[in-house]
Amino acid sequence: MKDEPVLSVVSAETHNASLSQEEERSDLIHNSDNLESAFDDEYALPTPHNPHGLPGKIGVLPLAVIVFYNVSGGPFGVEASVRSAGNFYTLLGFLIMPFLWSLQEAAITAELGAAFPESSGGVAWVEEAFGSMAGWISGYLNWIAGATDNAIYPVLFLDYVVEVLQPVDSDAPEAGGVRHPVIRFCLLSSISISLAYVNYLGLDVVGKMAIAICFVAMSPFMILTIVGAFKVDPSRWFQMPTETVVADDVGTSFWDSITWGGVLWRPFINNLFWNLNSFDAAACLSADVEDPGKIFPQGMMWGFVLVAAGYFVPLLVALGASDAPQSAWVDGYLGRVASEVVGQWLGDWTIFAAGISNVALFLAELSSDAFQILGMAERGFLPSIFATRSRYGTPTYGILLGTAVIVVMGVTDLDHLIEMLNFNYSISLLFEFAAFIKLRITRPDIHRPWKIPFGTTGCIIFLAPTLVMTVAVLLLASWTTYLFSMATVGLGAILYMTATGKKGCCSSGRHGMTRVDSSISDNLEMHSPIPQSIPSTGDDILNHRSSNVLL
Repeated sequence: MKDEPVLSVVSAETHNASLSQEEERSDLIHNSDNLESAFDDEYALPTPHNPHGLPGKIGVLPLAVIVFYNVSGGPFGVEASVRSAGNFYTLLGFLIMPFLWSLQEAAITAELGAAFPESSGGVAWVEEAFGSMAGWISGYLNWIAGATDNAIYPVLFLDYVVEVLQPVDSDAPEAGGVRHPVIRFCLLSSISISLAYVNYLGLDVVGKMAIAICFVAMSPFMILTIVGAFKVDPSRWFQMPTETVVADDVGTSFWDSITWGGVLWRPFINNLFWNLNSFDAAACLSADVEDPGKIFPQGMMWGFVLVAAGYFVPLLVALGASDAPQSAWVDGYLGRVASEVVGQWLGDWTIFAAGISNVALFLAELSSDAFQILGMAERGFLPSIFATRSRYGTPTYGILLGTAVIVVMGVTDLDHLIEMLNFNYSISLLFEFAAFIKLRITRPDIHRPWKIPFGTTGCIIFLAPTLVMTVAVLLLASWTTYLFSMATVGLGAILYMTATGKKGCCSSGRHGMTRVDSSISDNLEMHSPIPQSIPSTGDDILNHRSSNVLL
């Protein structure tokens, strides 16, 4: 009985402290102006519908569709393959390449993305396997490739619009203004900036928009497949290339001529590679997926199915139902095929679908690129300001940086964009593939919620075709691309050395510690496959904010 007053005093003190904290939180919540300025660049505010202030998580379907748009978005942009290789080789390429290239990349991303659910994506795998400098170079090249890739989508959209307003063989003046360099640059910039703002509104918004756009954008190809199936002449599938459409006069380091069997191999391989890669970009979203260990691998595999079917089935019908010559397959020609096979209304719908599909492609790619910047800042590779989030949970400064690069790159020739993208991306992928094999050997202790069902030797055999294709892309590049890549890698090395020399620049990593100049063995906690959780209460948010000083 004598202990009761003591317990009462302790309980009262605890209760008063709790009330004090609740009052402090209540004052902050009701002072909307001060609270918005305090939290706008970090985490969303607690609300009755979102009590922990967490950004919206995405499930299997939104993730699968975002993967689809990270990689493909439909058969838009495949015209270069037909123009370079003809009907037979194009169909063969889109039939077997998903299983020689895409499946491996998707499976590796599913395994390591579930094991390392954080925004840095493949950077975490490479750094875990080879250390900080390798992680930096891999992430840097991957981001450069992603930003370059995103500059292509506004260009493709305009190409489809111009194809309707002013066909290639027409002298109609309607679309002449769109082709003017200054007007074209202004249009591309306006498109990019407007879509970047939509991206700022949240990853869950991007996922919902991607699902809606996917349904509308793929509908004309469903109609083309059903109606065109009755007009298919199977003999057209086996037509070999009969003409050299464009002289491939840009030499490479190893071959003066890469035209063989009537196929222009350099643009053909580059177009296949561009249309079937970037599965690893989804790893940057793994931290924002519901139950990453279960949902993330499922989303990756369904995304692979959507990509493979979304290319091959429409191409099978379009090439079988159209008697257009090989040289007619310029960018945007699928809209013409839809008009010829079904009717002008479907051709117009296809052009509209191309436009909105490129919107989803842009949003998905910018999401991955921006979250990668956030993740690299969390790991200490970039100034900590890039680790901040908007009220919607999106990486504000990553979005701004990516948009700036896209606007500048919008004036570059599309074909050169594709080749430069593929080259830098290939180097980054070699880092990721090597990291996958090394982690299988040296870090079997890492918890992998989902694994490729092979041992180390089986995984090497599984990856062999992918490695061959990746090296082929490197060997088939032009001298211009080699010079561009050397300059890019050199700049990346300089930036890394500058960052390690100025510890204040990149010293506020996930735990407020320097990451760039620390060895992996000294900071195993910071390399844990399980990332730090986002603050879950108002007090946690306040404590988190007070313990991280932004530059």
